[in-house]
Amino acid sequence: MRMVRTKWPEWPQYSERVLDSVQHVFLSNRWALSGYWTGDEPMEQKFAKAFAAYCNVAYCVPTTSGSTALMLALESLGIGEGDEVIVPALTWIATATAVMNVNARPVLVDVEEDTFCMDPRLVEAAITDRTKAIIPVHLFGSMANMDELMRIAEKYGLYVIEDVAQSHGSIWRGKRAGTIGHLGVFSCQQGKVLTAGEGGIVVTDDFHLYQKLEQLRADSRIVTNEPLKYGDMQLIPKGEIQGSNHCMSEFHAAILLEQLKDLDELNAIRERNALFLNERLSKIDGVRVMKRYPQIEKQTYYGYVFRFNPEAAGYKDAEQLSAILRDRLGMGTFYLHPPYLPVHKNPLFCPWTKNRYLKSVRMDEAYWRNQSHPVAERAYHESIVLHHAILLSERDQLEFLVETIAEVFRG
Repeated sequence: MRMVRTKWPEWPQYSERVLDSVQHVFLSNRWALSGYWTGDEPMEQKFAKAFAAYCNVAYCVPTTSGSTALMLALESLGIGEGDEVIVPALTWIATATAVMNVNARPVLVDVEEDTFCMDPRLVEAAITDRTKAIIPVHLFGSMANMDELMRIAEKYGLYVIEDVAQSHGSIWRGKRAGTIGHLGVFSCQQGKVLTAGEGGIVVTDDFHLYQKLEQLRADSRIVTNEPLKYGDMQLIPKGEIQGSNHCMSEFHAAILLEQLKDLDELNAIRERNALFLNERLSKIDGVRVMKRYPQIEKQTYYGYVFRFNPEAAGYKDAEQLSAILRDRLGMGTFYLHPPYLPVHKNPLFCPWTKNRYLKSVRMDEAYWRNQSHPVAERAYHESIVLHHAILLSERDQLEFLVETIAEVFRG
């Protein structure tokens, strides 16, 4: 096998612009939206406007994390006690726990075999008179079937909150991911393609939802547009809906404002290299690549996924194959690993231990652990995820990656 250097691209990456922007915040005397007016528009507001423009939506509300963004989106829709929200069984647990954090119950549905996104047929079957919303997750390097999910939502009068934590910049029939449903929720955690270490975003075209979101993330306060003097507070009381403090810091907003400028360029590189991997890996016996809906005009990648048949490949499961590939490729677990454990099987998902949840929400361990979502369960054992940083590699490194995978499957 041809040898090649195996120092894989690091993540996060940043430019000198990011350092300059953060230094500007240090010297500005304003480190938070809750700080005082210094004569300059806060970074948080600059980023909110820039990201709204990027998504072609009217409103953007930055928050502290994708998890809080999901929770605030649910609260803005009035979802709470006695309500149900449909979420995919294969996702990071925050999609489900956010529902519980507003004291509604998540209803898990299985995912499609070839996208790992929620199966619309199972969504429709899971709807009851308590269902209030659907949260499709655009997972790893796939988008959920938004045409079908929006049709179902309209048929039953349900809200749609897109979980776009892993798909910043994807386009479905001319619309950015996150702008097809009623609300779009993004994460800016360290591993994401748009990152400040931590952070979250909610976008919408609905002015009334925006007014609620502003207050929900800032202790019932809003940003005033009235003229201010140096030292005045820009967050002023509103008090229409009880909020908490989930404001993004000026440092995080400064980083994101600059990182956003490079997002499309890096996404284009990732997409081009993902298509290269699709073409090459699909020729290896025992390897299957993921489906891409024809409605997708641009696909972004949090992770590049390929599936395999453990019996045909001669490996017990994805844990075993991941360990072998990491050793051959010189990668850590950040870069290469199995998908998430399904929510109902994930040891990090243990709501019965949290007493502030209603009993009807947390249920008991048996209720969750005994659920069956076979596609999500197989995904964990029969798939490999490569972090999106790998898709920024030079072509010779990607050739080395393909050759290594082929050799392991032959061996």
